[in-house]
Amino acid sequence: MLDNLRGKVSHEALDLLAKELLRKMEVLRKLNASCGCHMWLSNGLPCACRLENYKCTGRMIQLDDIDVFWRKLDLLPCKLVDEEVDVVTELNNVRQHLEAQSPVQQKSLLSKIKAVFNPKSSTKKPPIVHQNTRCRPTSKKVQERLDEAARLDEAARHSSYSEDSNIYTASPKHRYDLPRHSSYVPSEGSRGTGSVIKSEKPKMQRNSSTSYKNKETRDDKGFPLMKGDEHLLSIERFKDQIPSEFHSYISRIQDVTPDGHCGYRSVAVGLGFTEHVWSNIRRDLLLEIDHNKARWKHVFETYNKGDFERIRKSIEWHSLKACGPSHWMEMPQVGLLVAQRFNIVLHVLSIEWSTNIFPLTDAPLDPQPQAITLVHVDRGHFIHAKLEGDYPMPLATPLWLTHQSIAAERWEEMYRPRLQHYYELINPKVDKDRELSINEIED
Repeated sequence: MLDNLRGKVSHEALDLLAKELLRKMEVLRKLNASCGCHMWLSNGLPCACRLENYKCTGRMIQLDDIDVFWRKLDLLPCKLVDEEVDVVTELNNVRQHLEAQSPVQQKSLLSKIKAVFNPKSSTKKPPIVHQNTRCRPTSKKVQERLDEAARLDEAARHSSYSEDSNIYTASPKHRYDLPRHSSYVPSEGSRGTGSVIKSEKPKMQRNSSTSYKNKETRDDKGFPLMKGDEHLLSIERFKDQIPSEFHSYISRIQDVTPDGHCGYRSVAVGLGFTEHVWSNIRRDLLLEIDHNKARWKHVFETYNKGDFERIRKSIEWHSLKACGPSHWMEMPQVGLLVAQRFNIVLHVLSIEWSTNIFPLTDAPLDPQPQAITLVHVDRGHFIHAKLEGDYPMPLATPLWLTHQSIAAERWEEMYRPRLQHYYELINPKVDKDRELSINEIED
């Protein structure tokens, strides 16, 4: 295919064509990808799709298909052919064009022609260029900017209880969405009825006589890490739905949109993204369940046959609209997928039940693994909470204890003191001097 080009184009061009042939065979065919015609558009050489056409027809690559740049094989300067210019004819054409214009346009065009031969006669002046480009403000202006920033910050703090304020977090910049509906379906064997409860957005009027600067919440004894009046609504709404063992460790509570994707939205927030990337979380979990189908089929069908297909269908959702109950997050099965896919610890808290989910087969990849906390509220909705410090950890879910690998036992060893701390909190009469294994605790 390249024989017709030998001795007629540069070696570099032949090397590029050889690489393009290799890319066509090893990359485009295997991945069933498109050519893109990058070689043809940028280098002036036949690209993969054109090389494929040559191969199918059995023809040689024609020299005309190679840009002239690659056909120059010497270092001699190119000789330009000087074309003779008929000045009189060209000036006559210009004169005829000017005569056909209005007097105003004739004057404008003549001034531009004169400016070409005599630039000093042009009335246009070059733009003014500042010599001092640093533009460093004076100390007085710096102080004025600082005062303005402080004023805006104070105004934002005062407006944190406006009607459009709709998120319960430590930052007044966030907002939460419309009144929620339930978006969680409990798995078989979990406690709770899973009934649907609708809740309305609480309204709160600000007392103009109250100082809002550096003031702790009225419930700071229960939630000492959540300082500031921006937390009053979240504490008042969710304090009775979060187990008391975790109150003193919560530094933030964030509600998410109640559209049926609340579990996946809360996971996205816990991973450090915005809640709007929930569709990426669903996609990643589908990749995990499909790439390890045999493993997850064995795990999910521990109790009931057919649970694997049901759970996979519940994760799969290709629309941005709200979803129905059959596509809500189901625990602990989906929680196992989340922990395994992202190599994290997942806490699921609820007044009725709390559980802890570790990766099923992998050991910790980080000395301090990331932990995500989901709180099940309103008997059908997930929100995100941030725990800090050496907080107690709920007991591991039995499904993880049944199918954990040898490598995954490292998680139990890392968090054994916290797991036992939680066990002692819910069982005050237990002997604190005796260290129990996770299996003993579950038994």
